[in-house]
Amino acid sequence: MTGTASEIFDYNEKISGKLSNIDLLSAWVFGRIDADCILNDISECGCSILLPKNKPTPSSTFKLIIMSPDNDKKAHSILSSQARWQDSDFTQTHKKIGIKFLGITDDLRGEINALKLFFHTPARQQIKCGLLKP
Repeated sequence: MTGTASEIFDYNEKISGKLSNIDLLSAWVFGRIDADCILNDISECGCSILLPKNKPTPSSTFKLIIMSPDNDKKAHSILSSQARWQDSDFTQTHKKIGIKFLGITDDLRGEINALKLFFHTPARQQIKCGLLKP
C-alpha cells in the first residue's frame, strides 16, 4: 500500500486545485479510496467501470481516479462523477456501473480523449481506477 500511496502523492497539480496531493495521500491511507475498479469504456460524457460485487455502488457524487494505462501506480485523471446506472449481474465477480462526469474542463476533455484511443488498440491491458468517497 505504501508504494501506491507514494505514487499518488507524486501526481502533479493537473487536477485544477480541487484535490491536493496531500488530500489524495491521506484519503488513500485512511481508506477512503476503493482501488479495485477496472475502466470498461470512456467518452467525454462518462464511462463505465467494473466494480467487485462486494463493494458498494456510490450513492452520491465522488471522484473517479483513473490510473495511467502505462503505469497503474500513477494517476492519469481525477474526475468528478456520479453513478447513473448499474448491471449487478455483469459477471460472477463484478457489476458494471455507468458513470456521468460532472464539470469537465478542456484540460480534462483532452485527458479523456487520450484514454479513448487506448480502447481502440487490439492488445490493450486493463486500466485500473478507484473511487474516492466523499
